[in-house]
Amino acid sequence: MRRMIVGNGVCMITEIRKEPPAVPAVPRRRGFVALFLALLVTGLFNVWLSGQCIRTGYRVSAALEEKRTLQKEQEVLRLEALALKSPARIHAIARNDLHMVPAQMDRVIR
Repeated sequence: MRRMIVGNGVCMITEIRKEPPAVPAVPRRRGFVALFLALLVTGLFNVWLSGQCIRTGYRVSAALEEKRTLQKEQEVLRLEALALKSPARIHAIARNDLHMVPAQMDRVIR
């Protein structure tokens, strides 16, 4: 600031100079903005990652439940196959439904 004395000791300001600040404000503000954005991105990534973990847990749980269901169904089908293959059942169907009889020795060709 420059002063000029004009009659009766009255000072008049003729020029105002802005001196540069000792610590630049803009880079500091940019630093805070950059830090805030980095924290925001990190927080959002953490929330997204937690959601992914929860979704994966649900998918694993559903897959395990489906596995148990399929194992039970497989056991039922295995028992049903064993029941259908039993010799007593095959013999009963051959006699009753198909009217088959045991072969007689005089009718066997050797």
